[in-house]
Amino acid sequence: MFTYTIKRLLQSLLVVWAAVTLMFALFFIIPGDPISLKSGEKSLPPEILDNIERKYGLDKPTYVQYFRFWGNLFRGDLGYSYKNDKSVNTILHDGLSTSARLLFWGALFQLIIALVVGLTSAIKRGSLGDRIGTVFSVGIQGIPVFVSGLLAQYLFGVLPFQLGWDWLNFFKPWPQSWHLGVIPADGWKGIILPALVVAVVDAAFIARMLRSSLLEVLRADYIRTAFAKGLSARRVWFHHALRNAMIPVVTVYGTSLIAIFGVAVQTEKVFSLPGMGSTIADSALSQDAPVVLGLAIVVIAFGAFVNLIVDLSYALIDPRIKIDAKAVH
Repeated sequence: MFTYTIKRLLQSLLVVWAAVTLMFALFFIIPGDPISLKSGEKSLPPEILDNIERKYGLDKPTYVQYFRFWGNLFRGDLGYSYKNDKSVNTILHDGLSTSARLLFWGALFQLIIALVVGLTSAIKRGSLGDRIGTVFSVGIQGIPVFVSGLLAQYLFGVLPFQLGWDWLNFFKPWPQSWHLGVIPADGWKGIILPALVVAVVDAAFIARMLRSSLLEVLRADYIRTAFAKGLSARRVWFHHALRNAMIPVVTVYGTSLIAIFGVAVQTEKVFSLPGMGSTIADSALSQDAPVVLGLAIVVIAFGAFVNLIVDLSYALIDPRIKIDAKAVH
């Protein structure tokens, strides 16, 4: 287990290096001049342009800039924005705090919704609850994030305000103070709608996956044997069936945690949250390489970490799976 973990960790580091290197190269392939960010529509004298290039090291060969970038990265320095001279570390710190909290609550709501809908649909197969769950799972995936966000604002913000039902009004400002970094100390209603909008899209797919996986497991011989031995339905469902059915679900859930970044960006724009949404869009369009690369490192490293955790979790979910340095049995 230890050897396999080290091997997968090294593979993850290799993936991060390759992905960041590719993105670094793209900024030199895509047409455009980052120096234009400083001058805008004004025409600056050549000597000023030369000074700006020297300041950011753009006068150096590409390979020198590349090695300097990694050298600064190992020291924890992501450089400065071409656009406003602000430290990338500061930009990421200011935006990622909101984005990380949104992702945490979105992922938590996603898991809860998927488990409730998937289990209900599987246990009560063919019932009204199963039909409602199926309609929810299929229908919600076809709604774009900006539509579901605006719809949630109207149904749980504007409409309750017009009717005087403040208890149903969840369109509130984002909390300003937090306990343990993620628990809102004030204005807890402000996290509900954005987190639900983030959660529901992939929650629907995970719920369908859980339902299918559970129904397949329930046809297995060992499940019929467990019922024949007189075990309670609750014990069979949750101790035997659910545990084995969770293996493909964990894989899908891990993938959704990576994809949820894109959903969170759109959600931040819809709810005007002070996260990384506008920063990502503006920096990419203006070719502000230090900011985009800094964000890319965070996202890619998070994705590699999630994949590592998913791989290691298989042995915890199903004791029959043994992990060693050569293979997964």
